[in-house]
Amino acid sequence: MNEQQVMRLWSEILGVPVTSPEDDFFDLGGQSLAMVQFLARVESEFGAALPIEVLFAGDLTVAGAARAIEQSLEDELEDELEDELEDELEDVAGLLAEVDRLPGGEIRALLGGKDRTWQG
Repeated sequence: MNEQQVMRLWSEILGVPVTSPEDDFFDLGGQSLAMVQFLARVESEFGAALPIEVLFAGDLTVAGAARAIEQSLEDELEDELEDELEDELEDVAGLLAEVDRLPGGEIRALLGGKDRTWQG
């Protein structure tokens, strides 16, 4: 999420022009209910489920909010990729365990009757 998107949402929610990355949410008239509305819009439009504490704990300018949201999206993506990698590794480990249980003759048959070695 970039600063322009944050400015657009803040302007729509707060009903005031938001023109600078340094504009502060509270200086623009924002309060906790407006922050909840902002977070709901961020989640519905961009898929980032951001805890309210993240914004209140940091810089509540347009630039700060954009950074926090972008970091949240990156963290979510990283978590998803790690989960997918773990699943793939479990699948590979399961297949290797199955191969280990096969008698040598069956392995040769699966390889086309030849003893093949890995050449990387």
